[in-house]
Amino acid sequence: MSDLDTIFAPATAIGRAGVAVIRLSGPAVRMALAALTGQAKMPVPRKATLTPFLDWNSGEVLDQGLVLWF
Repeated sequence: MSDLDTIFAPATAIGRAGVAVIRLSGPAVRMALAALTGQAKMPVPRKATLTPFLDWNSGEVLDQGLVLWF
């Protein structure tokens, strides 16, 4: 893996849970987050924002969750 890779990695333990944290890191995070949320504008840094998560093929809302951008 290099500094040019963009990663999606679970940050919570494997198994059933009410909450899952997924860490995104790398140069294409803005583009990936825009595709995942359908929003071209990034959320305010360091502020949790309730956001829909979309199927990027159909645009269907899959779930909603908090996005926290640093």
